[in-house]
Amino acid sequence: MGKFLEGFEGAHKAAEERDAAARRRAERIAEALKQLSDKLAEDREALEGEKITMRIEHGALVLRRVLQPMAGVSFDPDSGRFNIHRYSVSEGKNEMEAADIEECALRLGEYAYSLKGSVG
Repeated sequence: MGKFLEGFEGAHKAAEERDAAARRRAERIAEALKQLSDKLAEDREALEGEKITMRIEHGALVLRRVLQPMAGVSFDPDSGRFNIHRYSVSEGKNEMEAADIEECALRLGEYAYSLKGSVG
């Protein structure tokens, strides 16, 4: 095998490895968001009562109250933590972290309650 082919094959293999790693990362993110969605769905009646819907969009779980986006949750597979972006924060930070699905669902519930008087 000549050096050209050796370089070509090496670059091809490296690209395949990067693609496989990116797919595994995307699968971990999708699975974590699906598990969070399932956890929140345990309280489906409460969510419906508050007119809150959720949908996975572009690698994030987006919660809406009526039609207004309320929060977006992403998952960082490197740290294993959920990142909550609160869209309607008027004071303080609009980002929160949660260590696991349980904590994330709890924080989303607290945040939804904090908005109760300001939306819908």
